[in-house]
Amino acid sequence: MPHDINTLLQHHPRDFGEQRYVYPVVSRRSRGVSVGVNLSPTGLCNFQCVYCQVDGELRQRGKPPRSEFPADRLPHALLDILSFSPDLSPDYSDDTAKLCRVRSLDSERPIEIDLALLEDELRRTLSLAVSGELFKTGTFAKTPPPFRRVNDIAFSGNGEPTLSPQFPDAVRIAVKVRDELGAFDVKPVVITNATLFQKPAVGEALDLIARSGGEIWAKLDAGTRSYYEQVDRSRVPFRTILDNITCAARKNPVTIQTLFLKMHDAPTPEAEIRAYIDRLNEIGRQGGQIKLVQLYTIARGTAEPWVAPLEQVELDALANRIRNETELAVETFY
Repeated sequence: MPHDINTLLQHHPRDFGEQRYVYPVVSRRSRGVSVGVNLSPTGLCNFQCVYCQVDGELRQRGKPPRSEFPADRLPHALLDILSFSPDLSPDYSDDTAKLCRVRSLDSERPIEIDLALLEDELRRTLSLAVSGELFKTGTFAKTPPPFRRVNDIAFSGNGEPTLSPQFPDAVRIAVKVRDELGAFDVKPVVITNATLFQKPAVGEALDLIARSGGEIWAKLDAGTRSYYEQVDRSRVPFRTILDNITCAARKNPVTIQTLFLKMHDAPTPEAEIRAYIDRLNEIGRQGGQIKLVQLYTIARGTAEPWVAPLEQVELDALANRIRNETELAVETFY
């Protein structure tokens, strides 16, 4: 792959001019332009992934990583916002709880999104991308022809998008703007850790995404609770993630996103791979529809220095094994 496209794929700044919420990137998984919507500009997230690229980018720019708050010291109001509660996770040890973090750059709460401004920025950015004017500006001028297509409007950003109480409103705005511009082949996509699917407002927003031809990309990085705690480092119970993905996939097909990596030079243990494959099959047995498994590895700077990407041959071997043992479609991204 030419150097220019490698640079575009590996550098995903979440800023575009003076805009606050909307930013275009050339995405390897979208195979084109993804118009990002950042509902968590302060970095609020209920995961603390060892491979987090947001923290990695801050560190690469010489800025301190996001503030970290021990979960057992969080104010009760914030615990409610993040859907955390002691009775949700009785199987978590005290030691595990102390390791969990919720992070925010400037605030302990989701900030209020200026929805009118978000709509203006989205309309402006999507218009530039669909018309092709985007590819006449800055680094986007180096985009090769095969990538000069607009694939999606993606809710991702600096944290977990569904943590924003305004996530449903933002989804409605995205669908409205897309339809007004006649860009019906541009899919609304949510890239999510699936922690809040059980909330009615989030579920309704997911249904709207599906009805609008969009996709739900749900993160599943582990097959066991212990490995999930090592990689994603969240207080949300692993069973909640699995149940939420299964319930969502019963209503609408879901794309599973999984990042495999090396920790302290060691690849994912064999027992963990077997358990992960069992989880995928379990979702199917319970009536969930998995449209695709996106298997990928580290491509940019990470939160922890002791994680590393898998080699291409290792990722390909995993993909083949998952295909053979689940009969699911699997795509790899290096």
